[in-house]
Amino acid sequence: MPLPRITRKRQFVQGLLIAAALLLPFASVSGKPLLRMDIAKMTLFLAGIPLRIDQFYLVLLVILVCVASFLLLTAILGRVWCGWLCPQTVFNDVAELLVKRFRGKSSAGAARLIEHAVALVIASTIAFNLFCWFLPPRQVVMNLRAVTTHPAMVVTFVLLTLFGYLNLILVKRSFCRSYCPYGRFQTALMDAGTLNLSFLEEVRDRCLRCNACVRTCPMGIDIREGFQIECIGCGRCIDACRGVMERKPEGTGLIDYRFGTVKGTRFKFGNITVVLTLVTLLLTAGLVWAVLGRTQNAFAVQRVATADTRHLPDGSVAQPWRAIIGNRSESPQTYSLRIEGQASSGVELLGQVQDIIVAPNQHRDVTFMIHSAKNSVPQGKIVLQLVSGDRVAASVAVTP
Repeated sequence: MPLPRITRKRQFVQGLLIAAALLLPFASVSGKPLLRMDIAKMTLFLAGIPLRIDQFYLVLLVILVCVASFLLLTAILGRVWCGWLCPQTVFNDVAELLVKRFRGKSSAGAARLIEHAVALVIASTIAFNLFCWFLPPRQVVMNLRAVTTHPAMVVTFVLLTLFGYLNLILVKRSFCRSYCPYGRFQTALMDAGTLNLSFLEEVRDRCLRCNACVRTCPMGIDIREGFQIECIGCGRCIDACRGVMERKPEGTGLIDYRFGTVKGTRFKFGNITVVLTLVTLLLTAGLVWAVLGRTQNAFAVQRVATADTRHLPDGSVAQPWRAIIGNRSESPQTYSLRIEGQASSGVELLGQVQDIIVAPNQHRDVTFMIHSAKNSVPQGKIVLQLVSGDRVAASVAVTP
């Protein structure tokens, strides 16, 4: 009886990842990019929500959420990331799959040429896709075609393509086997319920010593020797073993994924998994709260340190101040400054405090004077308001 295979499932997951990477730069929500670090607009679009350059402190939260989620994934699924999800593995798997279709149907020289062509196509696609995470895809195409206008971008594209090509032709799996530190790092995150790819000790006596698992392993290891850092958990050895054992009366493979190291162990939350789950949830909640609670306007006021207070002939006093007004929206905004309750305070603002136009995602500095009439110098603080239309967008308390 044929036994189920892992390869088809792994290829399906990798296909979804490739489709997501290629299509996400084109996806949008209400006309805004679903996910993009737009350099031209100096804006990070996160699920269609624009985060302006002066809100980039939120990027730190995004990075922390990604790191915590990655660590949690490692604690639960172990090396499955390496064998199923890692870009280095995915691209090499795709290249090998495409080249394999031509191997045997052409001469050795033609097969080698096809291998180089496949690597070049994959590398250039990756390079183009990377640009699309920072610029609209249409603009990427236009910029790459205008070589003389955007030479730096064209050179960067060529270098990225060359790097990817050499990686697929020369480096390949050796990076995972000899240089990638993730295997060492993952051992520190192994928990009581971490998923492992292992040779089933309880059926070791059924092993035929056919070495099918060794021949198919892309890392060149023997899974029968127990846990090894070089193992990427791809599951090829599972399919190789099942292909041999399904022809035997027992009809069961000797290699499989299992949680923990004991037969029958189900997934359970160990101490490391519990801590990482709580950290991930807290960081995610903090990110959602920070994004939803952000404002569309920035407003800061400070004294002009290089100018002294002016005492006018009529006995009034004028102090120079500077306002920094930020517009985080996607359209130009017109602002004005005013003092809360100024009608009865004897204090007014002089200078350009009306019709202050700020471009989208830009800041503007405005210098103005706080003018206090004779014998009406305010005691304590006054509140300066930033007004947009007929509403107060922000306010700051200052002490003249």
